Amino acid sequence: LAIKSLRDISCFCQEAGGITLRNYQKAPALAIIKSIQQEAGRSFVIMFPRQSGKNELQAQLETYLFCLFYLMNGEMVKVSPTWKPQTLNAMRRLERVLDANKLLHHFWTKESGYIYKAGATRLYFFSGQPRSNIVGATANLLLEVDEAQDVLPAKFDKDIAPMAASTNATRVFWGTAWTSRTLLARELRSCRKAEKEDGIKRVFIMTANEVRKEVPPYGAFVDDQ
Repeated sequence: LAIKSLRDISCFCQEAGGITLRNYQKAPALAIIKSIQQEAGRSFVIMFPRQSGKNELQAQLETYLFCLFYLMNGEMVKVSPTWKPQTLNAMRRLERVLDANKLLHHFWTKESGYIYKAGATRLYFFSGQPRSNIVGATANLLLEVDEAQDVLPAKFDKDIAPMAASTNATRVFWGTAWTSRTLLARELRSCRKAEKEDGIKRVFIMTANEVRKEVPPYGAFVDDQ
């Protein structure tokens, strides 16, 4: 099961986690994994509408990376705009996915209340609030900023970006469109520019109408709202 499941994240989620990734979830996941495996250090912007599976994809991706780099001293960092409720929700979601995974459910631990460890790889959870003290961690695999439109650019530049600077770790900015002055909007412009330069897709934006094509109940939910 282990070797077969690690061939790609879709197989991993299906066979080890009992979850079928939607097609629009697969493309960004594969792009992120490729950047990590190639040590390419790319940045990605992923924008999904609310309740369309963004947070589930994050937890499945993190679990897959735990398994893929189980023996390799990997370091991942995830930042959310607030500790309570956003970071706590993200940690609970990861715990649920880890517990449900046939390969990792007995092989992960939690340290210091905010660090998850499987094998030799760790994932650190931090709050991106302006006054949070998060200096010192290093990401050599992945640096994630969830709801990046709500994290101040100055906070990211001063305290968060340096975590990936020395290792050129892959960076992912997850979120929902808001204004042109947010961190997410800034990184979106940067990724668009990089796409034009090398042709490698870095921006994955889904609309509610695109999601409804694959998930009809979601369309009904949007209509009700």
